[in-house]
Amino acid sequence: MGLVVDMYGPEAAEPAPPEAQRWAYFLEHGVKPRATFVRRRTGATWGPPRIVVSYPGATPAVPPDPVVPWDPVLEDWLLEHRVPAPDAANEAARFGFYLGARFEAIERRNGTTTFTAVLLRCLFDHQCALYLPLERKLGAIRTYEPDPSAASTAVGGELREVMRTSADTLGTLGYAADQVRDILTNALAYYLRDRFDI
Repeated sequence: MGLVVDMYGPEAAEPAPPEAQRWAYFLEHGVKPRATFVRRRTGATWGPPRIVVSYPGATPAVPPDPVVPWDPVLEDWLLEHRVPAPDAANEAARFGFYLGARFEAIERRNGTTTFTAVLLRCLFDHQCALYLPLERKLGAIRTYEPDPSAASTAVGGELREVMRTSADTLGTLGYAADQVRDILTNALAYYLRDRFDI
């Protein structure tokens, strides 16, 4: 399932975005584009996410495209056509934001309290290093019991599915299994820091 469908439902699916015409041209001519995820801090907050597509290996050399705002339609197209980020660190940031968009849809459907309780249990079960700081921060506001049955709920299943499809997608982008694990770990940390300010 694509990001747009996950966020907005099946009726929101769109055809290829106009920006993708240039990317498709290069793919058809054997040049593998790279999508750099850009999100800068502006003071104490993050600025809007953006994408810069470049064409390493193009002959003759081609400058990168102008920066475009990040959009789930564009991200779906890039992932469907196996356009990776330039390196693992940028891929982790890209997927951290991607996880945030997908988790936000789950949270909207199920409510913040349920989503947070299940997320905490899943982090606890997978021995995530950020579980304790997050539990301490959230515990100061409200008690979330790490109920073992929470991970086996429908919400837990949705979270596992997002992580599984993210791992599969990273594999199709050409990353080895150990790289996929590292990128997802860093992406999850990116999401948790961004969402919960830890």
